[in-house]
Amino acid sequence: MTGFETHVMDRMMGWFAPRSALGFVVRLLFLISIVLASNIMFAITVDEYHAHPLTYYFAHAVIVGGPLIAFFLAVCTFQVRLQRKLWRLSRKDPLTGLNNRRTFLDSCETTHAKNSTGVLMMLDADFFKKVNDTYGHQVGDKCLQTIAYVLKRNIRQGDILGRIGGEEFAIYLKKISIQQAKVIGERLTKPIAFQSEDNGHLTITLSIGAVFSYPDATMDQLFAQADKALYRAKIGGRARMIIWDHSFETGGSTASA
Repeated sequence: MTGFETHVMDRMMGWFAPRSALGFVVRLLFLISIVLASNIMFAITVDEYHAHPLTYYFAHAVIVGGPLIAFFLAVCTFQVRLQRKLWRLSRKDPLTGLNNRRTFLDSCETTHAKNSTGVLMMLDADFFKKVNDTYGHQVGDKCLQTIAYVLKRNIRQGDILGRIGGEEFAIYLKKISIQQAKVIGERLTKPIAFQSEDNGHLTITLSIGAVFSYPDATMDQLFAQADKALYRAKIGGRARMIIWDHSFETGGSTASA
């Protein structure tokens, strides 16, 4: 439906939806009177032609029932489209069009429950606050949208991608080795160019923390480990990918970049 059609249906649905018992009775009587008037007018008009019974009933169904059926179908179509829109809004990030945090986590849980190995990546835009503070939130939004576009272009069909909050994104690469994930990570840590109307081309980089998704780990554990690896990437100079390993738990400095 177009915006005008949606507006008309909103107004119509608002009128037909009773807000009280009295409103319900008034609308019921109004609609009954319309059906009654339609039947009377039909009987007066068609009876004069002495139509065949089958023709008479068919014409009655089309002329009297047709508008009611059309209205019913229009309401059903409006409701289905509205439900689909609400479903998308509840599961997608409105700015980037990526999965929101809840959808991303649900998808990861489902995939991980199948004991499918893979790599979980946590990605954070470096110095994003400076972009907002220096150039404004519109440029910041454009930056996030460009990051989302680049991420989508660099993952495979079937991988899970989401914006999990602010300037933080996450990727679950299905059935992939750490070595293969490194190749993707190296591409994603390169400067990402985005357009600012007043300041020309700007760039931003991503820091990445990654962890191999082993079957006996919970998703909470994997997210915590990827987050620790991301922290190391941030304090290690940013614009790099760090892979979690067990030495992080004991305070060691071993890391893969």
